[in-house]
Amino acid sequence: MVKTPSKRKRGVIISSQGWQRLQQAKRKMEMQGNAGEPYTLEELSKITRLSSNTITKVQRRKFPVDKQTLESFFKSFNLTLIDSDYAEAIDSLPPVNRERIVLGGQIPLDSLLYVERPPIESLCYEAIVQPGALIRIKAPKQMGKTSLMARVLQQAREQNIRTVTLSFQLADTQVFLELDRFLRWFCAIASSQLGLPKRISEYWDDIFGSNYNATHYFENYLLREIDSDLVLALDEVDEVFHYPEITADFLGLLRAWYEKSRYGDGCSVLWQKLRIIIVHSTEVCISLPVNQSPLNVGLSVELPEFTPEQVQDLSERHGLRWKIGEVE
Repeated sequence: MVKTPSKRKRGVIISSQGWQRLQQAKRKMEMQGNAGEPYTLEELSKITRLSSNTITKVQRRKFPVDKQTLESFFKSFNLTLIDSDYAEAIDSLPPVNRERIVLGGQIPLDSLLYVERPPIESLCYEAIVQPGALIRIKAPKQMGKTSLMARVLQQAREQNIRTVTLSFQLADTQVFLELDRFLRWFCAIASSQLGLPKRISEYWDDIFGSNYNATHYFENYLLREIDSDLVLALDEVDEVFHYPEITADFLGLLRAWYEKSRYGDGCSVLWQKLRIIIVHSTEVCISLPVNQSPLNVGLSVELPEFTPEQVQDLSERHGLRWKIGEVE
């Protein structure tokens, strides 16, 4: 008798919509009943009556669990699981390919090696969908800033928000030597990534200052031309800090754009389409007036070092079996 190959067991994982609903509900409970502090794994286990291992699987959104588990998890936060909250998945994952692991640099979106730092991700996901939002991500190098930014951008794209990612490491030194040239380059990059013709000369007038021209370009061209909201993600902003002659004006410009969405005038609705992410690893090298800096408004995120539990989690994802001493 020929034995029929058994099918791989199928399970479910939380969808992006379900994840957002769950994080909002969990955050609400943390604010109301846990003094705003994120629940630990042990606390979540008591609340959901699920094992720590199962909770980890649910939260990673990579490892399938049975539907009843998700229903129980959602119910713990006063939510009813609906069809759009989950998707089917194969209950087995390929082992990590060690030859493809690159230690350092951005972790790909589909990588199993990204370790979340609750509640940072959920706070960023909630913020990026808010009109006129500004998020600042700060940490030393190799702490995961760009990897977090990539996941926030993915969350935005899943909400049909267009994105422009600009790394200042790509700019030639000459670009930073003059504010007007820098902002023309800045606007040209944004136009190119949005698939729009560069119409800088048409909107630039030497009678006005460079910051006004850049604002005019975004307000009367880019933001009006696209039919969706827009996230402008600025990576490696530290490169700008090396040039004090443009830093103050550029940071002041970003603060002005953030404030424009809050004026309540005819253009506020247009500027509410724009959300800004600023990523940097060092403090700004010049002093800015409080009301001109974009670094003291919006959501400020400073990435902490991993906890011992997160180090243990990461080691397991690499197929290691570390003990307490190795984790420390």
